[in-house]
This record gives sequence, C-alpha cells and structure tokens, in this order.
Amino acid sequence: MKRFLIILLMSLVATASYSWDKRGHDASTMIAEKYLTKKARKNISKYLEGHTLTWYASYMDYMGYHYKLGLSNEWFDHCSPVNRKMEYSNGDYDDSGISQKGDAVMCIRKAVDEMKDGGYRNLPDSTVTLYLAWLAHFVPDIHCPSHVIYNFRPTNYWVNVGGGEKVLFHGIWDHVPDRYGIHDWSPGEYCDHLTRNLSRKEVKAIAMDGDVLGWVHQNAVECLVAYDIVRPDTLTDVDCYNATVLADRQLVRGGIRLACLLNMIFG
Repeated sequence: MKRFLIILLMSLVATASYSWDKRGHDASTMIAEKYLTKKARKNISKYLEGHTLTWYASYMDYMGYHYKLGLSNEWFDHCSPVNRKMEYSNGDYDDSGISQKGDAVMCIRKAVDEMKDGGYRNLPDSTVTLYLAWLAHFVPDIHCPSHVIYNFRPTNYWVNVGGGEKVLFHGIWDHVPDRYGIHDWSPGEYCDHLTRNLSRKEVKAIAMDGDVLGWVHQNAVECLVAYDIVRPDTLTDVDCYNATVLADRQLVRGGIRLACLLNMIFG
C-alpha cells in the first residue's frame, strides 16, 4: 500500500497539471464564454487584463504551482475527493489517512462565496482576476474522470498503450481530447460541435442551478465507468472511442457549469 501511494503521488505531481490538456481546457472555457450573459461578459472583461476568459483556461497549470496561487500548491488542488456515497469528502484520500490541505471544490466554493452578491466589487482587481482563473480552470477540472478521487479505492495504474509504452490512467484521461481521443478538432471546433444541438432546456438541466456539490456527486457516479473503459491492460481503439464519448460530455458540462457560476456572480 505504501509503495502504491508513493508511486501515485509522484505520478500525479507530474501529470495532474495537464488535466484535459490545453485543448480540452480551452474547449470547455470557450463553451462557457458562449453561454455568458451580456452583462456577465461585460463585467468580467474588466478583470481579464485585455484577454479573453479562455486565455486563463490553463493559467493555474502553469502559474498556480509556480506562484503558489492555489489553496495548498499541491496536485490535489485540481481534484475533487468523494466517499463511498459518491459525495464530496474534502481533505480525504484513499484509506491511508493522508489529509490534503486543499482541492478544486474548495477553490471553487471560496471564489464563489467571496465574489457572489456583488462581493467582487469589494475585492482588489488582482484577486478577482485570480478567482476568475480559479473558476476557469477548476470547474472543468472536477469534470475530468481522473480528477474524481474515490477515497475508497485506488485511482491510478499503468495502462499499456501499445509499442511497449505504458501510461498512467490519469495521463490517459488528461489527454483524451488530444492524443487518445478520436477527434482532431481545434478548441473552437469542439465548442461548435459539442453545443450545436443543445436546447435551452438541456443547458438548464446541465447547469443544475449552480449546485456545485450536486455536480461533484453526478460526476462521481457517472465517471466511475472510466475505470471500465481504461483498464490496466491494452488500450484499444474501442476504448479510445468510448473514452471520447465520456470526455465530450464532461467537457460540455464543465463549460456550461462554469458559465452558470459566472452568470450568477457577474450577470
């Protein structure tokens, strides 16, 4: 068990910073921008330093660790831990007694709590910009199958991807939109293809009225299948197809739910 945990922690430090890869994060944030209200878009633009929201999609991967911009400056900041009831269980990992100082859900809730009800107007502009970077990254992060940490079971292992190469389960899902996915789309094409047939009713159902803990629970229940898709043996073309179907759905959910929070705060 100790050996497994050491390998797991080392591997996640190396891979967690690329959840969904850049293309996936850009796609989710572009989806979010598509569903922003005019008022939210205008208010948010004041804090983006001349950039789009998508420009900040992977900011926490590249700058968060370097400047300690997360809650704990650890890989776990980008994940959402759940218990056997598939409910959010902050600070808990596996059955090893390891306690983490932060996670993605904590970051999301902190940013929302401090900015909602007009609270963002009382914060320094730099803090609002940081919280926007948090939300732009961590909301899609909690929708990545490998970032749902089931504290009652191992959540990482090596997968044979062919040619004698092995990749960790976490690394497979981080790169489903790109290396292991079946699409060769740009982030803009992802946004277009994945949302073109969504009705307002479907978008509202995905948003779930901004219930962050409800999102975590749904992700935990419906992403457990990721371990049936990507197993500790050879990754097949069929596995890549099924992984893409799951990833496409989660990318859309992450984007729409990001827009839901931003509209609630700024719109």
